[in-house]
This record gives sequence, structure tokens and C-alpha cells, in this order.
Amino acid sequence: MKAVSIRWRLTLWYGIVLVALMCGVSLFVWAASPDALAHLALLGSEYRGGGEVTSGQVWRVLTWPLYNEPSIWTVISIVMLWYFGKELERLIGRTKFAVLLVLLSVVPGVFGVLLNIDIAGVRSVEIAIFCLFVAEYPNVRFFFGIPAWVIGAVFVGIEVLQLIGLRQNERIVLLFVSLLTAALAGRAFGLLSEFPWIPRLAGAGGGSPQRGGAPQRAKRGKATGSKGRDFDRVVAGPWTGPSPDDHAEMDRLLDKMNSVGLSDAERRRLTELGRKLRGS
Repeated sequence: MKAVSIRWRLTLWYGIVLVALMCGVSLFVWAASPDALAHLALLGSEYRGGGEVTSGQVWRVLTWPLYNEPSIWTVISIVMLWYFGKELERLIGRTKFAVLLVLLSVVPGVFGVLLNIDIAGVRSVEIAIFCLFVAEYPNVRFFFGIPAWVIGAVFVGIEVLQLIGLRQNERIVLLFVSLLTAALAGRAFGLLSEFPWIPRLAGAGGGSPQRGGAPQRAKRGKATGSKGRDFDRVVAGPWTGPSPDDHAEMDRLLDKMNSVGLSDAERRRLTELGRKLRGS
């Protein structure tokens, strides 16, 4: 069973891990030779009007997110793409998530060619993935208990203000094209059920987002009269410490160990909780 579980996790997560790894590698490639990645993006006057694309280099509309210049913000974007991307991949499955990533590259890439806009870097893809997660879990708590929808609004607002300040109004268009693409694709793949006004594309094979053996999410609060556990919990990550539930679970396991003993699985869980609590 353990081997099966490990294979399942590798099968489920290697898609977004591979994409994040490729973006990370691109930082080192750029540092060694910026020109080595030039054939992946839409940059410079020679690409205006889509000249390189229409002459046969059509891969540029797909590969532009892999052109990344090293900076702390690029690293943060890659980490966020991996962290929130794996959550969405868990919900809709690896295949549909791969299609989502392709759409988030190709659709803005085509607009970039048509509107004569330079486009490169993973930033807009990361923002779209993060905002799709926020739209699916708007009330999940982040650091300091701030709801996800507030964080998402701040992220998008700061990005728009920065682009306005840089007088790159055309990139604001691309940003909202990315967000619209994420919304339509997410709705088609069974996400965003709380937003029925978002059209579901016909023949997209939506259905329930729980695919590939992924655990089902808690039901929304309408059926139980509560807000739902998924939306009251804090998103686990490096900004969070042990939760009250962790402390309660550890106390329960310690009591059981002192009375009747623990199973192998419970001992492993106790060890895991101990490490987590010591790390806090």
C-alpha cells in the first residue's frame, strides 16, 4: 500500500513540479547566457507584429513563460506557481491542469502577437493560477487570518498599479486576458461552482473536480449550516505554525500511548507531529 501511495503522489504532482523546475532552471540558463533563452519569448522589435511567429517559430506563443530573469520576485512567483498549482492539480487532475497551463500560455501569447506586445516570464501565469485558487477557496485564511480573496485582490491591485506606473497599459490587457482564461478554463474543468455567472464552455468535460483518486473536499456550508472547514482553516505553508488541531491530536495520541499503546501508523503520526511542534 505504501508503494502504491508513493506512486500515486508522484503521478499526481510531477506535472507542476516539472514546470516549476523548468522555470527554476531558466534562471541559471539566463545567468549563463541571456541569449540562450531568446528563442523562447516574444521580446524585442524583431518580434513586433509576430514576424518570428508567422515565419514558423510558433512555439514562442507557448514557451514565453520559460524566459525568466533572475530576481527574488521571480523566485517567489515560481514557488507560488508550484504551491498553489499542485493544489489545483490535485483537484482537477494532472491532464486537465496541463491543459490549463497550456491555455494560460497560448491565449495570452496569441494576444501578445496580435497586439504587438513583448511577453516573457512566468509572472502572469502564476498570478492567474493563484487567483484561480483564491476564487475556488475565497475564505481560506492566510497569514494573520486574512481571507484569501483579500490577498488576491491586493496582489492583482499592486500588479495593475505597477504596470500603470511603468506606462505598460498593454500588459494590463494581457493580465486580464490571463485571468479570464483561467476563469473560463477553471469553470469548464469543474471549479468555481460558486460563480454560475461564469459561462461553462460546451464540450469541455467539466464535472466534479475530484479526479484521479484525489480526496474530496469538504462540502460547502449550505448543507450543514456552517461555513465549511475548508474555508475556516489557515492555508498550510511556511508562514503558519502548528494549529490547535495539531496540539489536540498529539495530546490524544500521547494519552492513548500511555493507556493502550499505538499502532505503527499512529506512532509515525506522533513522530511527525513532534517534529512539527519542535520546528515551531
